[in-house]
Amino acid sequence: MVVQRLFRAGAACSVVLIAAMSARPADQPTDLNSLSETDLKTLTIRMERTGCYGTCPAYTVTIHGDGRMEYQGKGHVKQSGTQEARLELDTIKALAKEFAKANFLTLSEDYSGENCTRYCTDLPTTVTELNLKELNHRVKHYYGCGGAPKPLFDLESAIDKLANTERWTGDVSKAGPFGTTCIDRN
Repeated sequence: MVVQRLFRAGAACSVVLIAAMSARPADQPTDLNSLSETDLKTLTIRMERTGCYGTCPAYTVTIHGDGRMEYQGKGHVKQSGTQEARLELDTIKALAKEFAKANFLTLSEDYSGENCTRYCTDLPTTVTELNLKELNHRVKHYYGCGGAPKPLFDLESAIDKLANTERWTGDVSKAGPFGTTCIDRN
């Protein structure tokens, strides 16, 4: 009888605990389409583009939810070194929506090496990171990796466009590798 009462009391406590946990607001917003101003203050977006065997631009851009933006030009860019700028709140929200559109939080963390269906040498890598409160997601994307989803390419381009990195990189439309070799891994 005593054991039965203890079991019922334990079960009742479990139900109350589960109900209380499910009733509390989520600690991490995952709807990137509708971030509050409080959430935006915790947002950091970072994109690093590496060089290649050629003239691929190498730089890093870091965008903070409060509008601060830092650029670090490393190679084959119009402006090397550190540059700073500010982005409007609407631009930050538009960037967050681009991450949502790409389903960034569901993407694999690595599109390189053995994760490729086709592998081409001597191309650049882009590393894109999203940090929001306790939520952190990082995607490494080697451009010679067959199998990376098109929305990832689109997101990387959108970050460059909305951050207007071309003011520091210059026109990089003709930049690229000197040559490449491709291997199918089917």
